[in-house]
Amino acid sequence: MIVINFASIDFRRLSRVYSGLAVMLVLLFAATATMVWMDMGCSRDISSMNERLNALAAAHEQMKPLLLERERLEKDMSVMSGLMESRSFSWTRLLTDIETVFPVGVALSRLEFNPRDRTLVFDGKAQSPESLRNFMIGMEKSRSFRDPLLKHQSVEQGSNTFNVVAFYSGDKIPGVAVGK
Repeated sequence: MIVINFASIDFRRLSRVYSGLAVMLVLLFAATATMVWMDMGCSRDISSMNERLNALAAAHEQMKPLLLERERLEKDMSVMSGLMESRSFSWTRLLTDIETVFPVGVALSRLEFNPRDRTLVFDGKAQSPESLRNFMIGMEKSRSFRDPLLKHQSVEQGSNTFNVVAFYSGDKIPGVAVGK
């Protein structure tokens, strides 16, 4: 049998193209179905994460007053700690130690004490240079004061004004650490 084809297009080639397109359409449908399934899974995950975030936000809101109370208690504790430390410091001992090193002829006009670094600043007047010298010698010999330094001295109308800086050692105070 002889077959003569008068068609301008090869139908066998067209059937192969159609079957290829059909396969591509099936693959495209499968890919679309997979993407839709994955999108639904991601949507479930996103909604689950949003629920968790909402739960965490609600828990945070419930914890906020407790955290504020904790901060307030920490501040109160630091204030109480400062009070306890200041109560362990003997102001009477400090003033007694200062009184023991003051010679006759020296008067204080200002006393400044920094409890953190335990520095003392004395401003005052001395009747004579010998009185000021005796004050400095008394500070140097005292076990209660370290490194006294005459920062400023001037003579005004017959009296010497001075400014002395020293460290209060506190070696006689139990429970207080001394650092230089």
